[in-house]
Amino acid sequence: MTSSLADRAALLRTLRVAHGLTQADLVEATKISQAALSKAERAREDLDSDRWAALERALAVPSGSFADAPVARSDARVFHRKQKTTPETALKRIRAELDLTSLRASQLLGTSATSPRLRRRSLPEDGFDTPADIAALVRRDLDVAAGPIGDLTAVVEAAGVVVLTADLDSAQVDAIAGWPDETVPIILVSRHTSAERQRFTLAHELGHAVMHDTAASPLHEQQADAFASAFLMPEREFRRDWAGSDLDALLRLKRLWRVSLGAVIRRAFDLDLVSDREYRGLNVTLATTGMRRREPEPLAVEIPTMLRRAVEDALSRGVTAEQLARSAYMLEPEFRATFLEDPHHA
Repeated sequence: MTSSLADRAALLRTLRVAHGLTQADLVEATKISQAALSKAERAREDLDSDRWAALERALAVPSGSFADAPVARSDARVFHRKQKTTPETALKRIRAELDLTSLRASQLLGTSATSPRLRRRSLPEDGFDTPADIAALVRRDLDVAAGPIGDLTAVVEAAGVVVLTADLDSAQVDAIAGWPDETVPIILVSRHTSAERQRFTLAHELGHAVMHDTAASPLHEQQADAFASAFLMPEREFRRDWAGSDLDALLRLKRLWRVSLGAVIRRAFDLDLVSDREYRGLNVTLATTGMRRREPEPLAVEIPTMLRRAVEDALSRGVTAEQLARSAYMLEPEFRATFLEDPHHA
């Protein structure tokens, strides 16, 4: 074993939780005692090579993964857009999935990873700057032109943020984001939500990454929503394009700004373009006509490309898929399905 026990323990915990397994599940699969497994996960006691190999088979990672375990990182700042009923066990699993994805991304990007262009811009305690002010500054930081953003995912990736879609539906989570101090930020967005919701959620997580240093509170959630709304629909340009609250006018704004009808209506309300009575009435219309659940004139889903380009570049330089899979702590079939299959047909 060339890695430290602490590094192996960290990788073991991350893999187990990300796979949705309990210690009892691994005990059953490997016949390693509960006591030995628990001590190994806490870096209290090492295992022999045969038992590490049994764990590699049970966790579907290449042989020798624990011998080459990466240096354990400090905890990342983690934020997630979740439903109130999301259980803590589900959150632990997606946090582990985020850690595992971050590890894989850093391995696959290697020297091609660029320093994030994002600047952390915490909201001052005096309240002088608002989330909308921060959104305007971030647009400037990222050289985003005035007006609608065509491909938000491309903008965020160009800023040095890794974006991936993931199966977060079972955890009732729209997205989870983390920013470890020693590597690039990463955002996982649920692949089971609409393109409109994915875009708003991505902007929401971007707001968290920029503005917040602690776990998301209800106030932080409100601030991230306000950031996302202003980032996607800046006030001056949105006011310029406003032409009334009839459905045709709202749909035109939806197409133009590439957000949901609900987001258009909320932005109009926040900017006092519709009254409280109009706002309530429009939301009743969305609910009773089914337009809230099934967005009219749906947008095409945006496809992240950063990691795929890094993999394709490595393959063009002669690195094999097996080597890349090993570096990402994945078996080759899973690696190919994740990074090489056509995402439009996933």
